[in-house]
Amino acid sequence: MLRALLVTHGELGRALLATAQGIVGVPAEDIEVLSNRELSREALARLVDERLAAWGGAEGVVLTDLFGGSCTQAVLGSGPPRPGVGVVCGVNLPMLVDFLVNRGKYGGAEMAARLIDKGRAGVRLLSRCGDAPEGGA
Repeated sequence: MLRALLVTHGELGRALLATAQGIVGVPAEDIEVLSNRELSREALARLVDERLAAWGGAEGVVLTDLFGGSCTQAVLGSGPPRPGVGVVCGVNLPMLVDFLVNRGKYGGAEMAARLIDKGRAGVRLLSRCGDAPEGGA
């Protein structure tokens, strides 16, 4: 089963994970959350490196909230590249729900690509409240 590490500003990661668990109704085993609260980018990078090293080479995904933000920079500066670990920026609720439902079906790189598609699909522009989204519900 794939692991995940959420690296976000403030309490965003914890809130997203708790909400996704509530929707899916399954525990979030092997999913960790790191906040940048009161940490320098370097200190956060060290924590990310420690967490990923503890995976012992297991595959998984790292999800960050903001492209170019300190959390993403910390992940990218956290140590050597890790085969089988995908990094995805812009984490949102559709991504986490899909991860919880499908984490046993895909490898790290495949899941990362899937989550990008799911995250994008969850963002829709409606012309006004009450209109059905383009392409169905």
